[in-house]
Amino acid sequence: MATSIVPAMLGGLRNSALETAHSGHNDRAQPADDDIFASLNLRGGRGSRGLGDDSDEDNKDDILPSRQRPGQRRRETAQRPGRASRHEFQPGAIVRVKVENFVTYEKAEFFLGPNLNMVIGPNGTGKSSLVCAICLGLGYPSSVLGRASAFGDFVKHGRDEAKIEIELQRKPEHELNYVVGLRIGREDNGRTFYLNGKAATHKVIKNLMTSLRIQIDNLCQFLPQDKVAEFAGLTPVELLTETLRAAAPPVMIEWQDKLKEHFKEQVEAEQNAERSREDLKVLETRQRALQADVEKIRERQAIQREIEKLEAMHVVVRYRESHDAFREAKNRKKEAERKLRRLERSSAPSLQAVTSKEEYLAQVEVVAAAKKAVLHAAEAAADDALKSIESVTSKAQEIDSQIKAEIESFNRKKTEISNCRRKITSLQAEHNQAPPPFDAGEWNRKIREKEHLIREHDQTIAEVNTKAVEYQTDGRKKQQEMKELEANLEQLESQQGQRLNHLRRLSPDAATGWEWLQENQDKFEKEVFGPPMLTCTVKDPQYNDLVQSMMRFPDFLCFTAQSINDHTKLSDYFYKELKLSVTIRTATRPFSSFQSPMPKELLARLGFEGYAIDYVDAPEPVLAMLCAESKLHTSPIARAQPSEAQLDQAMQTDAISQFAAGSTTYRVTRRREYGPGAVTTTILKMRQAQFWKDDAVDASEKDEILEKIAAVREEVKDFVRLFKEEVQRMKDLETEKKKMQEELAERQSLAQNEQELKATRRRANEHEARRDRAVVDKANAVLAHQERVGAIRDAWQEYLVVQLLVIEANSDVTYLRDRNSAIRNQLEAEKQVLEALKQEVDERKRQTRVLLGEIAEVVGEEGREQLIAELGDKSAEDINTLLNAEKNKLEVIQANNPLALEEYERWATKVEQTQATFARQEQKLAELNEKIQTVRNQFEPELDKLVSDINDAFSYNFEQISCAGEVEVGKDEDFFKWTIEIKVKFRENETLQRLDQHRQSGGERAVSTIFYLMSLQAMAQAPFRVVDEINQGMDPRNERMVHERMVEIACREHTSQYFLITPKLLSGLKYDERMKVHTIVSGENVDKNGTKKMNLANFANIQRRLKAS
Repeated sequence: MATSIVPAMLGGLRNSALETAHSGHNDRAQPADDDIFASLNLRGGRGSRGLGDDSDEDNKDDILPSRQRPGQRRRETAQRPGRASRHEFQPGAIVRVKVENFVTYEKAEFFLGPNLNMVIGPNGTGKSSLVCAICLGLGYPSSVLGRASAFGDFVKHGRDEAKIEIELQRKPEHELNYVVGLRIGREDNGRTFYLNGKAATHKVIKNLMTSLRIQIDNLCQFLPQDKVAEFAGLTPVELLTETLRAAAPPVMIEWQDKLKEHFKEQVEAEQNAERSREDLKVLETRQRALQADVEKIRERQAIQREIEKLEAMHVVVRYRESHDAFREAKNRKKEAERKLRRLERSSAPSLQAVTSKEEYLAQVEVVAAAKKAVLHAAEAAADDALKSIESVTSKAQEIDSQIKAEIESFNRKKTEISNCRRKITSLQAEHNQAPPPFDAGEWNRKIREKEHLIREHDQTIAEVNTKAVEYQTDGRKKQQEMKELEANLEQLESQQGQRLNHLRRLSPDAATGWEWLQENQDKFEKEVFGPPMLTCTVKDPQYNDLVQSMMRFPDFLCFTAQSINDHTKLSDYFYKELKLSVTIRTATRPFSSFQSPMPKELLARLGFEGYAIDYVDAPEPVLAMLCAESKLHTSPIARAQPSEAQLDQAMQTDAISQFAAGSTTYRVTRRREYGPGAVTTTILKMRQAQFWKDDAVDASEKDEILEKIAAVREEVKDFVRLFKEEVQRMKDLETEKKKMQEELAERQSLAQNEQELKATRRRANEHEARRDRAVVDKANAVLAHQERVGAIRDAWQEYLVVQLLVIEANSDVTYLRDRNSAIRNQLEAEKQVLEALKQEVDERKRQTRVLLGEIAEVVGEEGREQLIAELGDKSAEDINTLLNAEKNKLEVIQANNPLALEEYERWATKVEQTQATFARQEQKLAELNEKIQTVRNQFEPELDKLVSDINDAFSYNFEQISCAGEVEVGKDEDFFKWTIEIKVKFRENETLQRLDQHRQSGGERAVSTIFYLMSLQAMAQAPFRVVDEINQGMDPRNERMVHERMVEIACREHTSQYFLITPKLLSGLKYDERMKVHTIVSGENVDKNGTKKMNLANFANIQRRLKAS
C-alpha cells in the first residue's frame, strides 16, 4: 500500500503536501501487534512535498512548468522510493496534480498511483476540491461538477488567480508525458490553458482528452459528490449512452449513432412515402372527376377551330371581291384621263391668250412687290437716322451733367485741401516748425514712417497683451491649485476626507471611480452608491470589530447599482473607458425583503445582542447588497462570549451560518447530504477593524498642505502684480498709438485730396472733348436723315408707276377669262371626275392590302393557297351560313368547368411527378432498411456481449452481499428507445426492481451505483474513473463488502486508474499493495513547514514505543 498525507491549512493559512509510501498486504489478516509497522516503508519529513520545504524553492515562482520541466518532473518522481513504475500507468492516467490558490488550497501537490487512489479526510478539508481541479484542469466546465458556474469562484479567497497543473501518462508512441496547465482569473472568470509549458487553446486540450478517451462529463467515469444522486436519476436510455461511452470501443458508439441516424431517416422516408401515396390517390381522383368536362371542352375546341377556318375563308372572299372592285375602278380612271386629254387639245388655242396675259400680270406683280420693299427699306433707314439724332442729343446732355458735377466736386476738394493745410500748419506750429511747401514725395515718405511706427506699436501691444494673458492664466491655475489644497486640508480634517484618503491608499482605482461617479450620477436610471467604507457607518463604535468580522474585504470597496442596466452601463465606464479594477454589485431586491431567521427575543436566549445589519447605518440599497452578499441579516453578534451550551445551540441552528462573539468569529459549514450531524465549525480569532474609525489627523501631512498653500498664495500675488504692470503699459502704448494714427490720418487725407483734385481737372477736360464730339455727331446724323427722306420720295414715285401697270394687266385678264368661261368650266368638271376616280382606286387598293394582311395573319402564305383551293366558288353568303351553323353548335355544347382541361393537364403533370417521387422514396426506404440491418447485425451481438459481461460482474458483486442484481438490454424498433435496465433486490421477500430515485433508499442507490461502476472497471475504455463520497449513507456491513470488492477489482493488473473520495473509513478494511491512500488534514495547528509534525514515520515510531512500553 502507498499512502500520502496532504495537510490543507484553511482560513488564510498555507497549504502543504506530503507523499509517503510503504508496502502492505492484500488480504484482511492483521500482523502481530509488535510487528504492525515491520513491513511498512514509511517516509516523511524531508522527503515530503510541503509548501515550507526548501526542496520546493526552485518551483515556487510558477506552478506552470517550462517546456523542459515535464521531463524533469518525470525524472524526479521516478526516483522516489515506493512510487509505482511508470509503465504501470495506462495512457491518459493521472500521474500528478498540483494546485495553487485553488479553493481551500494555497499550494499542494498530489502524486497518484496507477490503480486505486483513496482520498480521505474530514469534511471541509478539500477532498472534493481535488475532484474540481481534475475536472477544470482537463478543460471541462464547472457544470459537470454540479457546483458554482463561474470559474472565478474557484480562486482562493483574497487571491487574484488560481493555477492547476495535471500530468497525464503518455501514449507508447510519445516520449514525454502530457502536462496540462490552467490559470483562472477571479475578476474576469478567464481561463488560460497550457500544454507542456506552451499556451494552448481550449480546443487543443479537448482534442487531447478525446484522443485519450477521457470523459469527465460521463457519470460512469466521473461521478463527483454533487452528481451521485443524478446517476440514479439517469433514464435507461441515458444509462445506455453513458455505459457505451465508458466501456464500449469507439466503433460501437459509431454503430449506435448510425442506427439512430438511419432509423431517423427511415421514419422520415416512411412518412414521406406514405404522404406521397396519399397524394397520388388524391391527384388521380381529382383527375378522373374532370374527365366529362374535358371531353366537352375538346369538342368545343374542334368547333372553334372550324369557326376560325370559316372566318379565315370569309376574309379570303372579301379580299377576292375587293380585288375585283379595284381592277374595275382602275379601268374607269384610265378612261377619264383619256377624255381629259382630248378636251385639253381641242380648247388649247382659245386659252393661250388668257395664259399669256396671266403670265404678264404675274411679272408686273413681282416688280410691284420689289418696289414696295424698296420703299419700306427707305422708310426704315429714315427712322434709324432719326433715332441716331435722338441718341446723340441725349449723350450730349449727359456729358453736360457730368461736367457740372465735376466742377462742383472740384470746388469742394479745393475747400477740403485748404482746411487740411490749415490743420497741418497748426500741428506743425505745435512742434515749432514752419509749414513747408507741399511735396507729394515727401508727404508719402512721412506717411510710410508713421505707418511703420504704428505697426511697431501694434507688435509691442500684442506682446504686452500676450504676457498679460499668460500672467492671468498662470494666476488662475495657482488659484485653482490653492483651492484644491484648501479642499484637501478640509477633507483631511473631516471624517469623510479621512476615509477617502484611506480609500486612495487601499484602492486607487476605487477612489478614482468614486470621484468620477460623484460627477456623473445623472448618467444612470437610479442612484449608484460608492464603496461601503465611505457610505456606511457603525451606529455604535463598540460593535465595529464585530460587524466587520462578518464581512469580507471586497464588501468594503464595491460599488452598488440598483438595476441591471445601471450595472451594465457602470461596467462599461469603469472597465472599458477608465480601465479600473473594481467590484460592482447589483441590489435588485429591496432591503425589506431580507428577514432575520429568528426574533431578537430568541436570539437573546442564545446570548446575542442582535444581528450585524442592525448596527450598520447606510442607504437601503447598500444594506440590501450587504445582506445578499455577506448575510449580515442572519449573522448574530455579541460583545460578551456566550456559554458553551448557547454556542452549541447556535451552531445547530440551520439559519445561522456565521456569528461573532467577544473576540472570536465562528463560521459553520453544513453538508446536508451526509445527514444533520455533518457540521464543521471554523473558529478564528477576531481581527481589529480596519474601517469606519475616527483616526486623528496626520500632523505632518497637514503641515505640508499649509506650506504648499502659503507658497501658492505668494506666487498668486506676484502674478497679480505683473499682470497689473503689463496692463498699465498696454494702456500707455494705446494712447501713444492713437495720437500717431490721428496725425497719419491727416497727412493721408491731404495727399488724397490733392490727387483727387488733379483727377477732377482731368475728367473735366475729358468731358469737354466728349461734348464737342457729340455736337459733331449730331450734325452728321441730321445730314444723314435728310438723305434718307429724299430716298423715300424717289422710291414712292417708282412704286406708283408699277402699281398702274398692275391695274391695267388685271383688267385685261378679267376680260379674257369672262370670254372663255364655258371652256374652263368643262375642263374643271373633267378634272374633278378624274380626281374622284383616283381616290376610289387608292381606297380600293388600300382595302385590298388590308385584307391581304389579315389573311397572312390568320393562315400565312402557304395556308392562303390551301384555303383558296378549299373555298372554290363559295360566296360570302355561303360562308356566313356555314359560320352561323357552327356558332349555334358551339352554343349548344357547354362545359360545367371551363378550366377543366387546364386543371386536368395540371393534375396529370402532378401525378407523373408524384409517381416519380414515390418510386425514389421506395428505393431510399429499401436502401435504409438494408443499411439498418447491416449495422444492427454488427452492433447488436457486441452490445449483448458487453451487457452480458456487465451483468455477470454486477450479479456477482450483489451475490457477495447476499443480494441480487441484474443488468439487461431493452430493445425496440425505435433505436432511440434502446435502454439498459438495472434491477436490484436487497431483501429476500422482494422481486427485482428497476433502480431509480424513488424505489431504493440512498444507501441502496449508493451500493448499486458503485457496484455498477465496478462492473465496468474491467471493460473501461477511459484511463481513470472518479467516485466522490459514494459510501455516504451505507451501513458498515455494506460499506465493508463494497470496499473489498472495489479493492479486488481496481487493484488488478492492467485495469484503469480509480479514485475514491470519502470523509470516513472503517477499521479493518482490506488493502492491496497496488492501492494508495491520500489523507488530507486541515486546521490552525497544521505545520507551516510542510509535514514535520504530520509525518507517518514519526507516528510509527511513537506507536512502536507505546507498544514496547
